[in-house]
Amino acid sequence: MLSIEHLESFAALILASETLTAARLRKGAFTRKRSMTFVDALSFMLSMWTTTIQTRLNAFFYRMKGGKPISQQAFSQLRANFDHSPFEKMMREPVMKEYSGDYNLPLWNGYHVLGVDGSYVQLPREDRLRREFGIRGEGACPSAGISVLFDVLHGWAIDAILTHANMNERVECAKHIAFLCEHLPHIAKSSVLLLDRGYPSEELFGKLHSSGLKYLARCKSRFIAQVNDAPVGDSRITLKNGSVVRIVKFALPNGDIETLATNMYDIPQEQLQILYTMRWNVEILYFRLKQELCVEKFSGKTPNSVRQDFWASMAILNCVATFQHESDAAIEKCHEGKPTKNTYQTRTSDLIITLRDRFIFAALCGHPTLAALEIEDVIKTMARSVSAVRPGRSFPRRPKPYLFVNHHLKSHL
Repeated sequence: MLSIEHLESFAALILASETLTAARLRKGAFTRKRSMTFVDALSFMLSMWTTTIQTRLNAFFYRMKGGKPISQQAFSQLRANFDHSPFEKMMREPVMKEYSGDYNLPLWNGYHVLGVDGSYVQLPREDRLRREFGIRGEGACPSAGISVLFDVLHGWAIDAILTHANMNERVECAKHIAFLCEHLPHIAKSSVLLLDRGYPSEELFGKLHSSGLKYLARCKSRFIAQVNDAPVGDSRITLKNGSVVRIVKFALPNGDIETLATNMYDIPQEQLQILYTMRWNVEILYFRLKQELCVEKFSGKTPNSVRQDFWASMAILNCVATFQHESDAAIEKCHEGKPTKNTYQTRTSDLIITLRDRFIFAALCGHPTLAALEIEDVIKTMARSVSAVRPGRSFPRRPKPYLFVNHHLKSHL
């Protein structure tokens, strides 16, 4: 999908009367003429600025709308009139189009390589959020669980879930599998799922096997007896449900034994080891979501606003991936025929900063030629902001101290 197509899909959803009809929480909402319309509200919430709400409102009215900005209190009341569904559609509908079969997507040995992983986001310290999403550990701060099905080669989130803080990752993974098989069956039959060591279970392996999905999972050092007793090297076991699992055990550079389980029987062990390292891109996904898109800087303190912000971030995440593919292609063309030590790619953090001020205008300016010129200029700008790709690079894991986010000192709604 081209970036202009992605933005056109956003614009079509924002401007469609059906979007408001489905999202409206109060029958009479948005029937009177006001300073900020439903379309304005959606556009504003897609802007990626990370300053205070009032500063964002001031900038939005100055750059996009004109007139006197509304107050953040007025915006809080306005957004309470619609749910998160417009933003969820902005994520899901482009996914259906991107994975429809009309586009050439990156594959590994003929497979789409998908990763599943869960994480948690810290929420504002509000009792209603504690009741809705719960808390983690002994802390008093409410948190929400998130789980994402991610295309590690293409950089797209295919499915996302926002749920309770005490989520069961295997249960959420089963939901991703069901989504994939129901909505994208042609992708499911040619996909391999990468799973970290918290996921493997006989039940999940059975579900994957019955769904026809290939998988490659890292197992804990102490898993089920059959896996624990398997020899170093390549072997096979049969589970109680009758499915045959291939077990690959090998020594890591530090001497530890790594255990991988899979139902791909004809892929050489060395390739399986390389394949599993691709799961690291899921970690990059969460870094991008939390550190670069700042998903935890919620602009409201209600369950509805948390869901709105989460799904807006997921929609933007895939849009950023689309822009990055085009920018990377421009970088490759720029370096074509030139002797370079490294290959280069777009610096994502700079891409997001560039898009903050420009992609909403490109989506909603209402003039295709002007939108195309704006997008072209964004791509050219980003092709000059590059970082070197260094395959095989690694760093020792250094746990960082927990960073306390005091939402009371932030200017949230």
